[in-house]
Amino acid sequence: MGDADFQRKCLGKMGDVADSGRTVLFVSHNMSAIQRLTQESIVLDKGKVLMRAPSAEAVDFYLNRGLSKLGERYWEDDEVPASSAPFKPLAIRIVDKDGNVSDSVRSVDPITIEIDYELTEEITGLRVGFYLFTTRGEPVFTSFDTDSEELFREYTGRPKGVYTSRCAIPAHTLNEGRFVLGVNASSYRIRRYFQDDQALSFSVDASGAAGTQWPEPRPGAVRPALEWTIDQRGGA
Repeated sequence: MGDADFQRKCLGKMGDVADSGRTVLFVSHNMSAIQRLTQESIVLDKGKVLMRAPSAEAVDFYLNRGLSKLGERYWEDDEVPASSAPFKPLAIRIVDKDGNVSDSVRSVDPITIEIDYELTEEITGLRVGFYLFTTRGEPVFTSFDTDSEELFREYTGRPKGVYTSRCAIPAHTLNEGRFVLGVNASSYRIRRYFQDDQALSFSVDASGAAGTQWPEPRPGAVRPALEWTIDQRGGA
């Protein structure tokens, strides 16, 4: 909470300075803060100016071009222990709502996590999934591709071949910040074939998410858009 409090005070002070009529140059990869604190933004790539525009337009340009590092990771042969056989991890990626691979996605949009792998022999009872953590190592949630009864029954045995397991994370799930994905492939209580606790990291931008009209970071790893009602009883 200390870091969050410090960030809140800093952003609040910057807002006060800007409101006083002075010019503030704010350099950041925090898209939510940029939209809250600035009216105009400049997008840079390796020192080259790509765009100067109203902040909302510049943020859209930045996110849609995927100017942060590509949200995809391939495992080299020397990164995979021989004990993982017959399971062989190939790749993991973050896919945005438009089907683009990117490590910077929006809280208000759905995202998809894809895991590619090869089986050199048939495996019974295999489950492939991920652990989601904050960069502080705090667990957010865990999910496996056979969590549903339907897929559990359909994929009791997986013949040899190349597969892709996909997980769709609904819009309005994650809060702004950076997250880490760990990959696990195992047969429950029988064998763990492969695990990589830091397979891939990605950032979530909360621009337009619930509550962003207030210039404050919200604690917590999730940011659901919950339904509220307000009833007035009596009054003047």
